[in-house]
Amino acid sequence: MSTVKFKRFTKPQFLKQIGRDFLGQFFSRFSPELAEKQITLPAATLSDDDYYQALARLALSPDGLPEKLIEAAYAIEGMANDDGQERLERAIGEHGPAFTFRDDSTAAEIAMQAWLTDAERFMAIFSEQQLARLAAFDYHGTREPVDRSDSFSTPTKATLELMTADMEEAFRSRNRGQRTCRVEVHPMDGEFWFLIRHGDSYTRVPTVSNGQISILHFRPAKDDVVVYSPLGDELRIHADRKWEKELYRTTLGRRLFGEPDYFSVRKSYTLDPLRLDGVDALDVGDVPGLTKLVLREFEVAWPGEFHDCVIRKSVDVFASAEVRKTTALPESGRLVRAVFDGYFGDNPKPRKISVRLPNILKLGRFCDAALVHRWLMNNGFVAEDTNGQRTGGNITYVKPLAKR
Repeated sequence: MSTVKFKRFTKPQFLKQIGRDFLGQFFSRFSPELAEKQITLPAATLSDDDYYQALARLALSPDGLPEKLIEAAYAIEGMANDDGQERLERAIGEHGPAFTFRDDSTAAEIAMQAWLTDAERFMAIFSEQQLARLAAFDYHGTREPVDRSDSFSTPTKATLELMTADMEEAFRSRNRGQRTCRVEVHPMDGEFWFLIRHGDSYTRVPTVSNGQISILHFRPAKDDVVVYSPLGDELRIHADRKWEKELYRTTLGRRLFGEPDYFSVRKSYTLDPLRLDGVDALDVGDVPGLTKLVLREFEVAWPGEFHDCVIRKSVDVFASAEVRKTTALPESGRLVRAVFDGYFGDNPKPRKISVRLPNILKLGRFCDAALVHRWLMNNGFVAEDTNGQRTGGNITYVKPLAKR
């Protein structure tokens, strides 16, 4: 049973951006499955408005459509945007003429043409995009980190099979099913993203069909992600449960470096460099791709029963303090939050970066995470827990406001 609900295939305006020609080619790839389900597509003789309206109505009830068609359509609408277009165009440069596009193509047409040209490669790129949009990660480092940027390579198939076997046993012992685990690795931007798919707890869901209520029994699939950064020699883990995070931490430590507790240090953030180093804490000279940082806001809190705090905002906190010949940050109280404008590459428009103690980093675009975290590490904003407790670090992706 599909749980996908289309957001854009149900809108005639989006379908018009793809066009009848490409939509016809797309649905023709699933002719046998559609015929088996006795689904009739809109007639070619219909006017444009009637044709697109009829297709949109068909997409409003995806549960009746073939699963492979649902998966492909969901991916196409997910890649029909600026980020998706950039990834598809980058794939042409990296892998040769894998895709071909018409010069006057919209983002939706580009996504559709890419799928029609090489569906397997397209789905792999879509998976990478979905990984990069994940919201929260726990950070795990090592006691003596080593820059492995030049020495670490993609794990072999044999290594992935060993990881899978380790995890399979753990999932089976916790009633997550047998032979449900699969581990894939996706190299992205100098990092290695491990997609871990496995069964979750068995569930039962009431369903209604033709006036009859029945119970659907099934084991849902679950996707977790672990990212290894050779530069920082650290893991970022995206999972819901504590035991899953511990399983991934020890499994990757064992299979990548021969030591289950290789990644034994969890990271937290500190804002002390803003006081100790002042504006120099914003230096990005050794982070190519990150051109400038400006402190826009900070929050200071004091202990006590009243929970006093002060929030200060400015176009540029340090520049303002210099003009007023005063201290940028108060000497007392604990810095608990800071907000920065980050300038990336040649883009003149800044993107918001927010750090809140002990372990929350919010970004306007998650693809900025690697650069921002490198700056945080280089400038002393990332610290181990002094009590030896693993405190964790989270990254949150903040979806930009839709254009009006």
